Amino acid sequence: MIPGAAGWAWLAFLLVSSFAGVSILLLALLLVVALARARARGVREAASAAARPVLHKAVVEYLAGSSAVDVIRRYLAKQRGDVVDALTLFQSTVGGSARDRLCSLALDFGIVHQWCTEGESQNVVRRRDALTRLAYVCSYEPVRRVADEVLLRATKDLDEEVRLAAARGLLQAGEKRAVASVFDLAIGPNLLTRVVLAEDLRRHAMEICADLVPAVLRSENAARIRGVLELLVAWERAIPLDDVRDFLEHRERPIRLLAFRLVLLVPANFITRLALIRALNESDQEIRTLAVIAAGRLKLTDATAELARCMREGDLDLARHAAEALAAIPRGLEALEKLSSSDDPQTARTASEALARARSNP
Repeated sequence: MIPGAAGWAWLAFLLVSSFAGVSILLLALLLVVALARARARGVREAASAAARPVLHKAVVEYLAGSSAVDVIRRYLAKQRGDVVDALTLFQSTVGGSARDRLCSLALDFGIVHQWCTEGESQNVVRRRDALTRLAYVCSYEPVRRVADEVLLRATKDLDEEVRLAAARGLLQAGEKRAVASVFDLAIGPNLLTRVVLAEDLRRHAMEICADLVPAVLRSENAARIRGVLELLVAWERAIPLDDVRDFLEHRERPIRLLAFRLVLLVPANFITRLALIRALNESDQEIRTLAVIAAGRLKLTDATAELARCMREGDLDLARHAAEALAAIPRGLEALEKLSSSDDPQTARTASEALARARSNP
């Protein structure tokens, strides 16, 4: 029999009441779980707070030369995270033999192996944390033997922070294979990675320039050539390359721009000097300006006439750079004296200002 309106209302009331009851029960259950978790977290935090000063004292005594690790070992089973935190707390403040003792302790307690496992976790945050910690302890050779393969694989990780941490860990060893792997990562498509790793690779500059850079520069891969040139320019130090003439006249403008910045850092041979002088007549103003600066820094006497033309024909910025270049070149002051009498007001003023600066700073 089909119920009447009162029956439908009663049925709806029962359903709503049941739903409300179940909701209240679920809320109560969630509240109990939240309270239990909060209590457990409070217990853990209290235990950590109590353990922290004890562990810190034990680690400091161990770093100072004590061989007793019983206190640290006692906490290892139940409060492993606190032990890890106590060991890594000092990673930015200790070095030398004390750092080796810290790394040895992490290895003996299985913490290094734990980080190796976490370094290949599916959780990216866990991977980042583990690889960052591994990068520090890899200064210790026994740790490198354990972590080397993990770090090499991590340089191919999809996450940039993981790749950077792995690269820095590999460079701790300074081994040829590790340096080559990090160099390959640094000249890849990611500019931020290159900027960050440039400083870490600087101390391996001679080895890299001797063994790795020439092969890339001889290739036809413009992207990798550009990456190498950006890395070399970032080092801002003398680079033992035979010749950069090919890149001063490269078909791709970004590579040419980098080459003109790099030319100041490499020995300038006859071919390179000729390429620079030719570039003083470039239609590209940025390249022409870089060539002017390089001619002055390298004191190219043969460029005097071209620099004078840049002063007469170029805009104010180019004219000033050309005047500074002439002031640095032997016999360049003679050219500036002639240009200071030019009929063109800009040329005359720029030459006179450069002459005044040169004479006040002999």
